[in-house]
Formats: sequence, C-alpha cells, structure tokens
Amino acid sequence: MFERIYPSKVILPMKMHYGVPAVPAVKVGDYVRMGQCVGVPEKGSFSVPVHSGISGKVTDISEIRLPNGILTPAVTIKNDMKRTRLDSVRPRSGFKLSATEAIGVIRDAGICGMGGEGIPTAAKLRRARTEVVRDFLVNCLQSEPYSTSDLVAITEYPDYVVLGASACARAVGASRCIFLISENRREQRKALANSIAKIKDDFKDLEFDIKLFRERFPQGYYRLVARALYGKNLAVGETIEKACSAVVFNCSTMLACWEALSDNIPMMSRIVSVTGDASGGHNMLVPIGTPVSELLTNAQDIKNGSDRIVWGNCLTGIDIKDPDNTPVVKTTSVISVVRRQEVPRTPCIHCGLCSECCPMNLSPNTIFEMLNQGLRQKAAEEGARDCIACGSCSYVCPAGINLTTAIASFAGEGRIIEINSLLDNSGAEERPLDDLKPAYVGEASLLEDYSDGEEDKSKSSPDSITLPFEKDKEV
Repeated sequence: MFERIYPSKVILPMKMHYGVPAVPAVKVGDYVRMGQCVGVPEKGSFSVPVHSGISGKVTDISEIRLPNGILTPAVTIKNDMKRTRLDSVRPRSGFKLSATEAIGVIRDAGICGMGGEGIPTAAKLRRARTEVVRDFLVNCLQSEPYSTSDLVAITEYPDYVVLGASACARAVGASRCIFLISENRREQRKALANSIAKIKDDFKDLEFDIKLFRERFPQGYYRLVARALYGKNLAVGETIEKACSAVVFNCSTMLACWEALSDNIPMMSRIVSVTGDASGGHNMLVPIGTPVSELLTNAQDIKNGSDRIVWGNCLTGIDIKDPDNTPVVKTTSVISVVRRQEVPRTPCIHCGLCSECCPMNLSPNTIFEMLNQGLRQKAAEEGARDCIACGSCSYVCPAGINLTTAIASFAGEGRIIEINSLLDNSGAEERPLDDLKPAYVGEASLLEDYSDGEEDKSKSSPDSITLPFEKDKEV
C-alpha cells in the first residue's frame, strides 16, 4: 500500500536526468494543469521534457542547486488543490503503434530511468534496438536498505509493469522478457506471474521468465546482473547490450512507460519510500518536484530532529541541508532518515569484513593503504577502478575508516564523466538563466503528437507492433 501526497507546491528542476537541462516552457503567472509540459528540450539536445503533476500557478522560475551539486533552472508551481488535468491526459484505446511511434510516446512523456543516473528511456530503447538485443531484463531487485518503492509498484500495479515491459521488449525486437527478482519476494513474484499469465497470449512472440536472485545489496547493478546471468565480467565502460545482447530497465520505469502508452500520462509522479533505521516505513505516491519536507511532515512517526536526512539510499545517498527547497526528482526512489553515529576511528585491524562484503570482489583495505602511500598504479592493478561506490565497505568497517570515498574518488578519476551525466557539473554556471529563452508550448503535454516523422503512416511499416488495447478494457 502507499499514501497519496498532495503538496502545497512543486519545484521542478529542468535537469533531473542524464542529459542537458530542458528549457522552461512557461512564465511566472501562467496557470498550469496536471500533465502539462513545463520544460522542453532544446532542439537537437540530449534531454527529456518535464511535466507538472499538479495544477496551479507558476510562482517562480530561477536556478537552484540540487544536493548532488547540479545547478539547474527550476519551475515552482503553487498547488491550487483542484487537480485539473489536461483534456489529452486520458486512456487510449483501439489503435496500433509502430515501434518508432511507441518509443516516441515514451520520449515525449519525459520518461527516464527511475534509478541510477536517469538515462532517457527512449534513447536507451533506441540503442537496444540498434544493438539487436535478445533479452529484455526488468530489474525488480530493489535491495537498498529500507527502500521498497519498486516492490510497492509491482504489488499495486503488476499488470502495468508487465505490459510496459512487454511493449518495450517488442519495440526493441527482443525475443525474451525476463524479470529479475529476489527469491524472498514471494508476493511480488506471484503478482508478476499472474500478470504474465494474463497477457502472454497477446505477446506470443515473447518468451517470459522470472529469474530469482539472492537477497543482497547491491544486487541490481548491471555489471553484477551480467555476471550472474551470463557469466560475463564487464570491464569499466563495457555495455551489457554489446557483451550479453541484453538491456536492463527498472520495473518502475516500465510502469511509467505503460502509463504513457495506454493512459497518455506523462512522467509526473512516482512512488517514494520515506523511511529510516529507527522508525516505520512509508511509501508515498507524490508528484515529481514535491519538497522533501512535505514528505517528512506526512510521515509523522519519523523523527528527524538531529538525524541525517538523505536524498536517496542511506549508503549511497547525499545529505540534505535544506529539505524545504530540495525536491523529489525523477530518480528519487527513497528519502532515508538515519541516526547520526560517530564510529571511533582506529587503525585498520585487518578483520577482512570489507573484502567479504565487496560485490566486486575487491580488497578495499589493501587498496586504501596503497592509495594512502601514493601507490596509485598498484591500486589500479589491484582492481580499484572497478569500485562501484556502493558504500558497503565503509558501512561494515569496525575501525570507522571511510574506505568508499577514497577508492570511489580514485576510480572516478580514471573514467570519462560525460557532460550529460548527473555526475558532471562542469560549465553549470557559465550560462545565465536569462539566456534560456522559454519555448512556449501552451497547454500541451507533448503526447498528442507521438510520431518521430520517420515513417509514412499510409504504408505498412516493417517495424509495426500491435499493443493489446481494447475499447473500455481495464488493465
């Protein structure tokens, strides 16, 4: 179950995805409806549109800095609590889409990966189609401590998750649709199996399977998935598409895709876990842009007076200094409230716990000492570049040594961080907000015109797919 939150306002950053910021498509004083596009990509840019999950008036357009250091324009909308939707945000029925058109719907819905760096889903689908992948993998392995938002999505909307995955798998030309889930998640496994049984006759070209994994963190990382399913140890920068003929998508992302394809709903809300190590857990369905403080106000059993409020997972997330002005973004799956604990710092006792818990089979204490002594080449030879910054080694260290920060920083130095990435903030202050000329689109969701213009609709397209829409059929 989840709680529905109706915030007093939303703060919508134009960059909450892997790519360049969108451009504000509204101005202060404009009235906005639910589903309306308030940020559009500049022509030719690698970006996604931004939509409002509430109705109300635009009160501010200014730059904000997110906890991860990203400086981005943001549109603030005051909620009128009327929940007035655009007329176009309504279910579709009785039509066919080509693969290109289906991916176009997903692009215009502003959908990006709902975990990790938020890679635009349409771009990832196109790459998978180009690489001719065989396996379409749906990551249901939510293994972060206290976070259950993906599991709630599966429990409450299993049909949408399965249908979204099936439609996307068909769009990229995959032959198998495989759901990856922990062996302990019996309720979610049953829900997925029931949904697959209901729709498999509509997708006879796809082979469905559910693969069970052990319950451990960080189980869902794509390099660990490649090792577990295909026995491949991917090198840094090597893609699972090329190495394994597979592509991995988050299950909540698939839910969002089916909402766009079937109901014409853009990515304007998501389920967020609000929880901690000293309180009960909550899952909330919130509009994108909801201030973190409003989530905490509704989770009254979570005491956050002197605790750390973390934007993301408690092991890998970032401390929030200003919850009133820090919004939920498209990649926010959890807000963690954890007790502050100061572990007494001592020299390494060589207990080996860090090596036992490392998912990449590294020896963090050894690498840490090499880096301390300036032996950077030896640290690289020891595998330091393979660090995925999961935080496990620092968490288990009884000596209180922050192993992750030192090793992950070294690993990051050896990688090319693209300007599109959420990890990159170069040049963020070089372009004044006034230079971002608004691209006014009026009261549009951008979902009305979902064709890429790459096909002649009057002819039969070789990549045509049929989605199982029936008039008045509920899923």
